[in-house]
Amino acid sequence: MLTLVFLTWHAAYVVADDKQGGLSTISHVGFLEEKAKSGDIKTQLRLGTMYRDGQGVPRNSQKSFYWFLQAANKGNVPAQLRVAKMLERGVGTNENKAAAFIWFSKAAKSGNNDALTNVGKMHQFGIGTQIDLQKAFRSYLRAAEQNQSEAQFHVAQMLYKGLGINKDMGNAIIWFEKSANQGNVDAKNLLGTFYLKGIGVPKSTDRGLELIISAATEGHPAAFHNLGLVYQLGLGVPRNDIYAYLWFAVATKSGHQSAKRFREGAALSMTPDAINTARALASACERKNFKMCISF
Repeated sequence: MLTLVFLTWHAAYVVADDKQGGLSTISHVGFLEEKAKSGDIKTQLRLGTMYRDGQGVPRNSQKSFYWFLQAANKGNVPAQLRVAKMLERGVGTNENKAAAFIWFSKAAKSGNNDALTNVGKMHQFGIGTQIDLQKAFRSYLRAAEQNQSEAQFHVAQMLYKGLGINKDMGNAIIWFEKSANQGNVDAKNLLGTFYLKGIGVPKSTDRGLELIISAATEGHPAAFHNLGLVYQLGLGVPRNDIYAYLWFAVATKSGHQSAKRFREGAALSMTPDAINTARALASACERKNFKMCISF
């Protein structure tokens, strides 16, 4: 009886003192680890997060992985997801794509959108498992039907290209629109180009520019490149070499692979002063970390 009373008092003491930012952090962590060792899943998750983020303890990815794995082995879906992602990236453990696929698949059985989307990508690109486009499509679709915007984009892409499913532009547009309406920048950018060209939708320069500008505002490299093309060709806006060079330069700096060639092409018809103006605007965008660059 005396031991039980002491344990109850000790738990209350360390938790209360921890909330006040007192000196009992070590005791508190020790108490949590004892509780986690007894099989308490919530505490295992908490410790995994603490060691991952350095909350009250030094960051330790190995200990983080260990505690997430304990909870994952008991069927906890959030823990299974974290274990899968750490295995996929080699964080706190050796990189193991095949093991990551197994854990994503376990989490996906519960219908978890994130897990389903990751399983879809691994099937589509042969990461940790063999390529199986039909399984990829089915996995994406399950997540897309639960309003996961990334999965909606992948479903749209596969319908558009006929990957793992028959080509169906009409349904592809529906899924692109759903994904874009939820803020997915890949969907916004691609759908924007469709509206500019009238691919699968009535041609609408206004709608196309609206979508591409929205994606560019969030720092999307391909959207920057498309804005360069818009100004180079004068699509719905006056043709402007400075703005064309600007957006090609921003796209290049943000990682777009072919934008540099377009930037160099735009420079051929520009004066040195115009190029310097465009470069100054591009640098201003870079200082904003490529976000909210539409208005300087």
